[in-house]
Amino acid sequence: MIQARGLGRLKAALHPWVDPALSLPDRWRAARALRGLPAGTYRAPVRVSYYAQFASPDRIYDYIHRAYDGTRDPRWREFGATEPGEYAFWAPRVCALACLKMAVEAFYPQRQPTLWQLVKEGLAVGGYRLRDERGRWIDEGWTVHAQIRLAARYGLRTEGRAYVSPLTICRYILDGWLVAATVTPEIGERQPDHRGYDGHLVLVYGFDWEDGRPARYVLHNPSGRFPELQAGAILPAEQFHTSFARRLLAFRPADGSPTSTGS
Repeated sequence: MIQARGLGRLKAALHPWVDPALSLPDRWRAARALRGLPAGTYRAPVRVSYYAQFASPDRIYDYIHRAYDGTRDPRWREFGATEPGEYAFWAPRVCALACLKMAVEAFYPQRQPTLWQLVKEGLAVGGYRLRDERGRWIDEGWTVHAQIRLAARYGLRTEGRAYVSPLTICRYILDGWLVAATVTPEIGERQPDHRGYDGHLVLVYGFDWEDGRPARYVLHNPSGRFPELQAGAILPAEQFHTSFARRLLAFRPADGSPTSTGS
């Protein structure tokens, strides 16, 4: 078991170096597909409302940096939980579900599951592992399998991809998809140091294209520490590329997708 944990740490340490290399074939394919794309502003063809994973977006900095006690959050009921302890435990763990909620409501505004509802439904399909077979604490996060099953329950088709180029995000948006991109959590800081690798999801729904390449990405970050890094955050391409862990989930309606537009 010790050997297995050591191997796991080694693999995690190698990801930031190996993943960009393994994504090169995807980058070449995406670059060919985007060749000739006119300069402009490209956005998903739906209105994407913002939801933070915490009930009080104005307190996210305190949650992250000052160990704010979620049981004291006056807005905890908006999460949908039945008591403050449930909310305080799960709110830091639902960035993936917040992205899913935003995608569901963008394509189907009449479908509005609470984050707590998504937590319960995800747990019902074994979507989150808190402990291993021996009862040891592992807190591994939501599985891709569970996210895909939840998305299907609310009418979304999902494509999960690994070792992808950021250019592929642009391709998905052009085709009318919304993209939950795996990034380093520090993407929510004004001066990110990018010491981590993956562990967080943001919903990307637009980009600006200049000189044959993406110049900026537009996204909703469920745990942005400051208002400008939460709803409709506009990140320079270089900053986003540094944060991107080369994995994504793309969402669109299972019965078809609107056509995106550019200007």
